[in-house]
Amino acid sequence: MRVPNVVLLPLALGCCSPIAPALLGSWGGTEASLVLTSSGGTLSYVCGAGTVDSAWTLSDAGQFLASGQHFFGGGPVPPQGRPPHPARYTGQVHGDVFTLSVTLSDLNQSLGPFHLIRGGPTVEELCD
Repeated sequence: MRVPNVVLLPLALGCCSPIAPALLGSWGGTEASLVLTSSGGTLSYVCGAGTVDSAWTLSDAGQFLASGQHFFGGGPVPPQGRPPHPARYTGQVHGDVFTLSVTLSDLNQSLGPFHLIRGGPTVEELCD
C-alpha cells in the first residue's frame, strides 16, 4: 500500500523541525546574553558580540547547535570594523536554564560555558 506524500510531509516536519518555539526570545546572565529568533540571533558578551545563523537546531533532548560569527572587542566599533571569527555554538537547555559554549574554529579557542536564564539580564558589549 502506498502512503500519499501529503500524509508523510506533516509527519516529517513535526519530528524534525529545527526551530523550537520554546527557545525563542531573550536569555541572559552575568557574562552573556542572547536574543534568539527563528531567523537567527545575537549574542552580547562582556568584551564581544556574536551572531547566530538561521539554521540553528534544538534536539528533543534539549541540545542546541548553531553556527555564526564572533567579534572580539567592546566599546565603539572602529571605522574598519572588527574581523569576524567563525563560531560554533553548542549548549543544553533545561526548562528556563540554557548553558551555552562557543568554539572559534579559526583560533581553536573556546568561550564559556555561559549560564543563561530565560528573560535574564542583558549584557553590554563593553570592555575595560
